[in-house]
Amino acid sequence: MEKTNFRDGRKGKVYMTHPMKAVHKFMLQDFVRMSSSSSDALFTPLEMSMSLSSIIPVSAHQLITPCPGVLFTPYHAGHVLGACMFLIDIAGLKILYTGDYSREEDRHLVKAEVPPVRPDVLIVESTYGVQSLEGRDDKELHFTSLIHSIIRRGGHVLLPTFALGRAQELLLILDEYWKKHPDLHNVPIYYASNLARKCMAVYQTYIHTMNSNIRSRFAKRDNPFVFKHISNLPQPRGWERKSRRVPRVSCWQVQVFFKLGLVMSNINRR
Repeated sequence: MEKTNFRDGRKGKVYMTHPMKAVHKFMLQDFVRMSSSSSDALFTPLEMSMSLSSIIPVSAHQLITPCPGVLFTPYHAGHVLGACMFLIDIAGLKILYTGDYSREEDRHLVKAEVPPVRPDVLIVESTYGVQSLEGRDDKELHFTSLIHSIIRRGGHVLLPTFALGRAQELLLILDEYWKKHPDLHNVPIYYASNLARKCMAVYQTYIHTMNSNIRSRFAKRDNPFVFKHISNLPQPRGWERKSRRVPRVSCWQVQVFFKLGLVMSNINRR
């Protein structure tokens, strides 16, 4: 946006949903921070800040007219918070464009919507387009059972995962599992990522865009993202010392850490 003629005549515009705009800022700031020491960085912190002024926030199901003869409407894609597919109408030709999407409702997101109008053209992400994946219930059972078995034998669990989307989903699963198993209540869980912490604030703000389960819990003053058994580790680089200092209540007590993104790879390199 800042290195091309995108801005010529102040015509360039970027449309994002409200939560995506908030998340986008944090993700780019993190990218700039991690690449600032590189000689081939794609853009500078100033260019990143300037680009934000071109973003126009929109809402799901809102009809937008960017120019005469062109209309588009965002629909929930079910991928990460704020992700949308777009139904575009160009002089009567209807095009549905989407990147990643999920037609399966998870712990917090609504599933991808099917627009009420049949498109003439479909442009879609298709990495798993011809594969049959394991069912959600089976995956969750395998995931929680594996963690529980590691804890019982006194192990530590490290889960490198994306700071946006995947982390929040796994934390919801673990917090619910811990609640159902009193024998785990004295086993702390930490997620160690400043980026994930910032994203969590966005998740707490845009509860109204999530599925009915999350909204109903929030209406009862039970914010699902204020975890009962999980806390943030403010300084990821000190997690090793912290794990040694925590007293063991029993022979199998353990700490479950979320090492997110590049933090994990940095530890591996050391």
